[in-house]
Formats: sequence, structure tokens, C-alpha cells
Amino acid sequence: MRRFAIITILFILCQLPSPAHARSMEEERAMCLTRNALARAQCKDPHEFSYMGTKRGNIHIFTGFYGAKNTDFFCKIEDGEITILSRKKKFRRTVKYYIDENECGIIEDYPASCSKRSVIKCCFPKSKKELEADKEAEFWQRSIPDLLREDQQKAIEELQNRTSKSSETKQEEQ
Repeated sequence: MRRFAIITILFILCQLPSPAHARSMEEERAMCLTRNALARAQCKDPHEFSYMGTKRGNIHIFTGFYGAKNTDFFCKIEDGEITILSRKKKFRRTVKYYIDENECGIIEDYPASCSKRSVIKCCFPKSKKELEADKEAEFWQRSIPDLLREDQQKAIEELQNRTSKSSETKQEEQ
């Protein structure tokens, strides 16, 4: 019985993620920047590239379609620059980025062949406290007429729901 308990505990411990596999917030931001830089350079959406792994800490490997076949892309991130290279070196681009005062990575790269003109922003994930503070600050930034209009719309919808429910129950009773 004791052996079974030890084996069970070891099995559970092996299933837990180790600190070596956990990514830091900087690594998450770097992965976001490299994936988005690759997508912008290819004029595609970031979800079209699958993350494969990391080499030497600063080279992120993604796979996606280039031409008519699946291709691996190596995205090396250094200070202010992301270098993108395909496996057979048929595709090579360099994308500039910077870190703003909020510790967000910003890419302002607009290839001529791509119609997407939005700024790419990769930030650290916010804690629950930060999200609540942002929500409260957003609430206080809104004008009073907007808040009153929103409350009025909610009240009207609630009244309509009550009226429709009561009319349904009266029809069922008949």
C-alpha cells in the first residue's frame, strides 16, 4: 500500500509543469512580437503560424504556409530588431520594434504589399487587480449622460423581458 502511495505521488509530481517549462512575461512578450512580426511580414493573421519551440533563448520557431508548402520560420529577437528567416533562406525580413513606457512591445511596420495598417502592441498580461483598476478608471472617464442612457436601456430591456414572460405564462394558462 505504501509503494502505491509513493508511485501515485511521483506520478502526480511528474504531471505538474516544471519551472523550466514555464515562460516568463518577457518571453511571452517576445513570442508575441515575433509571431506578429512574422504575420505582418507575410501579410497574414498571427493565428496562421504555429509555435514550434525556442532555440538559444531568443530564436522562436514557427511553422506556416509559404508559397504552396509548409515552411519553418526562425525569428530572432534582439534589442529593437526581429530578424525573420525561412528554413531554406528564401524568405528574409527585418522588422524594427521598440518598448514603450508601459513595457509594451510596439511594431510600426507597414509592408507595401500588405493592406493592414494597424500598430502591433504586445504587453505583459495584467493581474486581476490591474484589470479591476482599469475597469474602474474607464467607468469614471465616461460622461454622466452616457451612464444614464446605458442604465435606461438596461431598465427598458428588463421591463420588456418581464412583460414578454408574463404574457407567455398567461397564454399557457388559457
